[in-house]
Amino acid sequence: MGRCEFKVCILLDFSSAGPMAISSPMLLFLLLLVAVVIPGSHSFFPNFWSKFLSFTWGSYTHQDLTEEAILNITLQILLDNPHPFRPELKAQDFQGKTLTADAILGAYFGEEVSPRQFRASLRQIVSANANMDFLNGTRDDPLCHFDSERLKQGNWLLLRMRDQLLGSLKAKEYEGARDKLGQILHSLQDFYSHTNWVEMGNTDIHPDLATPGRDIRSIAGLSDETCTDCTELSCKNNIVQAIEERQLLTSGYYGDFPKKPHGKCSHGGPFDDSRLFSARGGINKDTAAAIFSPHHFLHQIAAELALKASIKFLNELRDDVTDREMLRILGVSASPALSFVMDTTGSMGEEITTARLQSRHIIQRQRQTLLYPDFYILVPFNDPDYGPVYKTSDPNEFLRYLDDLQALGGGDEPEMCLSALQLALIHTPPNSEIFVFTDASSKDAHLKSSVEALIQERKIKVSFLVTEDPSRTRVRSRRELLPQDRFDLYANLSEISGGQIIFTNNQDIPAVSEVISESVHFDVVTLFHKQSMERGSSTHEFQVDDFMRSVCLFINGDVSSFKIHDPTGKIQHGNRQSNGKFTRVSFKNPLAAGRWKIEMRTTGPHTLHIQGRSLVDFLYYFGVPVTGSHPGLYKLSNQPVSGVSAILVVDVIGLPDSAHLDHVTITPVKGVPLKVELEPANQTGLLVAQVGQVPLGEFSIGVSGQDGKGSAFLREAPQHGKSAECVVEITNESPLMPGEMHWLSLSISSYGASPCYTIKMSNDRGYRMNTTIPRVFTDVNETHETGFWIQAPDEAETNTVVTVTAQAEACEDKAQNCFTLLPLIIMARPEVYSLQAPVCSLLSYSGSCPLSLPPRLCQQHQWRSVLHILDPGGVKYAQILSGFGSISHGPDGTSERVEYSSDCCFPKAEILLTNYWGATSSCLLTAPFSASNLGHCTDWILLVVMCCSSLVNYLLYI
Repeated sequence: MGRCEFKVCILLDFSSAGPMAISSPMLLFLLLLVAVVIPGSHSFFPNFWSKFLSFTWGSYTHQDLTEEAILNITLQILLDNPHPFRPELKAQDFQGKTLTADAILGAYFGEEVSPRQFRASLRQIVSANANMDFLNGTRDDPLCHFDSERLKQGNWLLLRMRDQLLGSLKAKEYEGARDKLGQILHSLQDFYSHTNWVEMGNTDIHPDLATPGRDIRSIAGLSDETCTDCTELSCKNNIVQAIEERQLLTSGYYGDFPKKPHGKCSHGGPFDDSRLFSARGGINKDTAAAIFSPHHFLHQIAAELALKASIKFLNELRDDVTDREMLRILGVSASPALSFVMDTTGSMGEEITTARLQSRHIIQRQRQTLLYPDFYILVPFNDPDYGPVYKTSDPNEFLRYLDDLQALGGGDEPEMCLSALQLALIHTPPNSEIFVFTDASSKDAHLKSSVEALIQERKIKVSFLVTEDPSRTRVRSRRELLPQDRFDLYANLSEISGGQIIFTNNQDIPAVSEVISESVHFDVVTLFHKQSMERGSSTHEFQVDDFMRSVCLFINGDVSSFKIHDPTGKIQHGNRQSNGKFTRVSFKNPLAAGRWKIEMRTTGPHTLHIQGRSLVDFLYYFGVPVTGSHPGLYKLSNQPVSGVSAILVVDVIGLPDSAHLDHVTITPVKGVPLKVELEPANQTGLLVAQVGQVPLGEFSIGVSGQDGKGSAFLREAPQHGKSAECVVEITNESPLMPGEMHWLSLSISSYGASPCYTIKMSNDRGYRMNTTIPRVFTDVNETHETGFWIQAPDEAETNTVVTVTAQAEACEDKAQNCFTLLPLIIMARPEVYSLQAPVCSLLSYSGSCPLSLPPRLCQQHQWRSVLHILDPGGVKYAQILSGFGSISHGPDGTSERVEYSSDCCFPKAEILLTNYWGATSSCLLTAPFSASNLGHCTDWILLVVMCCSSLVNYLLYI
């Protein structure tokens, strides 16, 4: 029996065997499905915050279901792939225990790996899942939630998203794959809460849902009445008996789009207006509370089936990708990336050699633990060129890249350092560190704000190793004429990223570069970081706790002397290594826990960076509460919004039960620190703090608590955060295909005083795109929506990624900006498809435009057209791509009317039609001209452009 068949059979057996019917030790891990995964009662509301907002403590959330499914599948993969150097993982060790990331990875890898990356990946998947209930493009889309009897279409959407997920994995775009996985699991889970599958008496999952080559059948027809009136909060037996007897699937309508036909079921609950019309009531099983869910009494079984279906989907995904790829999408790796940005001008030969040696050392160390980074990345630059990006998961291939790198040519300072760094930031996964080798300043300083935004968005450290050696052979102007502050830009970027800037020379670079090996350990935590221009004496304190394995101090710059004192006041020398202006001091266990201090005498610019190795760390994000039909906490990007009250969520890693975190401190670069108490989030393992309005500008974040012995311990987030007064978002509803002009939506929301923003658009491959979005004028708390296109060339390679970035800058203050990026997978165009895009034909027109019309009179003349649209799935959107006027469409169904009207200032228009599968076609309209002016031609022109290139990928499963 094949691997997948064996797993599926186990899952099916458990549906009827009950929680204690374990017949074989091989099956013990599946207790997680019944005894561990569902310890009481938990919903289909988005995430843990939903329970705070709605008081549904006894309900399962999408977060609960998604986390449990991923923990189950992670354990299953590790059980199937024994560690070659460690004791075999045993399923019975997890029997009757609550699964956690720390427990699973600790049992398999020991202390070789931190669960930090796994936790971060899990949070990304969970957030993408929850966002299906928050974002405008998906929140009210019936296909995304199996609402409004869009069951067949919803399954097609799942299969389409599954293809996109596989495309992301083939492109090794793991971030996009995690987002897509979260979206898929959300829709999959909603099927069991929003349809009548449970009401039909089914005790197992739907065998054909989200399964390639299969379809959902036995669905109630449009004319079938499916529900009867229910006037109580708890609606029992409100499914029409004939529907139950015929075993027909149905689901509830929600709101007023699409409009609920008479006699159909509603979703139900206080936010669903359709519940007030026949058939009144509802059938959703989102929670265990009657006030939100008319079928609350079936919530438990719906949650159990949703969990089983989630695990089944993940199991079947393993048939299409390797287990190593599965572990990467789940974040089980040593670190996200080893990433270098390398100056390749003629004077950089020693640095290139050093990078090779350090890389070989790191790769050899990783081979002993089976823990490799997801990626090895190299971006070269010189003058005037930069790139391309060399990115691979194969360490040997990366070493070949480095071996082929040559230091050639060169020119005067400065060089294209920030352009190369920007490329590296786009292609390096979050929570990584980038090392920049150079001996020249940057000539592209105008990219500073974009680079800063990328650092903060992706939480990436950037460290610069700068060699200044007058004896070197680089051909450039006399060094004494170069400005003394030419490296201040690098110092600033390393400061906000939590990295370092180290100045060295040709002779010392091999020794100094050992900082790379120190920093790429999976368990490095930041204890203290400071850059200063001050001279004289200074004292700095840092906290060492019992969770530290080692501590390392990096002292760089004009420091004449320093002394390190342990908590008793005794001077400690440690293991010191000095090279020029750089000194490294390391301390190994046993370390005295408590407050240490370092006294320094400085004569000029200097940097002090202190880091330790510890499994105790933390992740954090900002969120804002969302109310409505599916309340929860919407996770902001890594750039919180100034002036908007926020919740700070802390995910603590590796902390034993005897210890606890108490407070989080937000420290503005300019301002008073804000210290807020952390509170547990209802047994989720998360901690939350009501931080209120985040201060405008740059800030740092730290957490504090006590270990099991009552001693204090601290952790600092490496990167500085930066709040913004705006939010910019790019949304995409379909994959990019070679040769097509692909449309994307962009929105800018303003929360500050700036009345306008300028928009900068770019992509990392130089593809054609319209970057000329005009200035956007907004009021406070207003959102402006627009769109733009990007075109991949015909020869674009499929299963590759192009990353689109957008930055909005306040017109009056360029320092106030917001940023976003979106990776797009280039997918192959399928050869065969059976469904056309929406077809539009003219029904009627009215009005006309005189042929010779003075511009001042064009507003006095109107024209209008009515189109007939045929599409089996129904038109989801009708949008004006060019022209200016008004547009409407309806009623929802296979045959719809689209009405467009405009004045004669805009005698032409292009209408984009999008159906519920994401297929598009456009109609080019030209106003009818007055016969008196033309002398003939009393008809108007309607040009229909069929089968836009974005259509075909969605229609494989019809």
